[in-house]
Amino acid sequence: MFDTVQETVDRLAMALNRSVVLEDAEFVLLASSAHYDDLDPARLQTLTARCPTEALAAELRARRLHARLAITLRSRYGVLGFLWVTLVRPLTPSEASVIAETVETLRSLLVNVSQSIEAVNAEVESEMLGLLTPDAPSRSNAASELVDLGMYTRSRRFVALCLSLGAEWAPWGGPPPREVISRVLLRAITTPMIDAYSFVPSTPDTFILIGFRNEPTPEAIDSMVAAIVREADAADVHEPLDAVVGIGAPVDGLADAWESYEQALVAVRVARSRGRRSASWTADPIAASVATLLAQEPPPHLLPDPLRRLAAAPPETIELFEAYVAHGERITEVAEQLGVHRATVHYRLKRAAASIGIDIDADDARFVIGAWLRQRWLRG
Repeated sequence: MFDTVQETVDRLAMALNRSVVLEDAEFVLLASSAHYDDLDPARLQTLTARCPTEALAAELRARRLHARLAITLRSRYGVLGFLWVTLVRPLTPSEASVIAETVETLRSLLVNVSQSIEAVNAEVESEMLGLLTPDAPSRSNAASELVDLGMYTRSRRFVALCLSLGAEWAPWGGPPPREVISRVLLRAITTPMIDAYSFVPSTPDTFILIGFRNEPTPEAIDSMVAAIVREADAADVHEPLDAVVGIGAPVDGLADAWESYEQALVAVRVARSRGRRSASWTADPIAASVATLLAQEPPPHLLPDPLRRLAAAPPETIELFEAYVAHGERITEVAEQLGVHRATVHYRLKRAAASIGIDIDADDARFVIGAWLRQRWLRG
């Protein structure tokens, strides 16, 4: 298909005896004709580097390059690309007619390319979701299909990420969530250190799978995650995305990616409970363990009366028990945090424990209170 696009650009350039360049909607080079000694230095840079610098992209968007005709190729869904024709001399009517005919040809070609890409992307997303199914044979089949589609062919280690958004996607006039998420990730994941990646853009949680040829370093993953958060913060949307990224542990097999993704989901809960933008399953195993063990909130009918009364207790009682648990039952430190005397802490603890019906000196009671507070903390 791109050979046909290149041939079309070459034929137009020869008919006009001018340099012609075709780029996609992000100003990445798709096809370029032979040079006719009419290219400016800025355009030569995009031809040699393939992708423009940020400064040059801004210049191109503003159409500040002189002596050049810029034609936007559109489909009914959006911009397909840009056709550039040099104007070192004025266009004749016949040349303008040739350009108009070629624009229609290129528009049709790029629509076909776009539709082909969309079909492949839809198939990749379907198989990505297949990696998360509970059935092991289905996961193995999805992994094989992804490799057949050309994904992860050289990858040996796999890391799943979860991009979790806190924004409420109320109806608005901007692009749909899938488009916003895709744009964020395509801008962020540009490192050459990875072998392949794909994602399933959805709200509130997006499944991202990164393939590496070698064991990924924590620094490489952290850099990628930081870029995702940065691009999410810069997204032009109606309200902040409140993006948090969870990072799973590396796994050896593509069919085992579900393990890494479930770990990434836990890491998201850890990050949100601590007010962070990201968290890693492997970097903080204790927090991940707590989040895993206390993931399920018991139904109301299985919640003992003391915990029901604790849930309904005034904020100062909750604060007292939280300080008591946080400081490992060290009364002096609790007193310092609350700004009261040690004796006052003892008195308040005894009174609060009696009001909810527990013996604060019993090991089991302290453990249950601590677990309930931890779970409440994880739920935000």
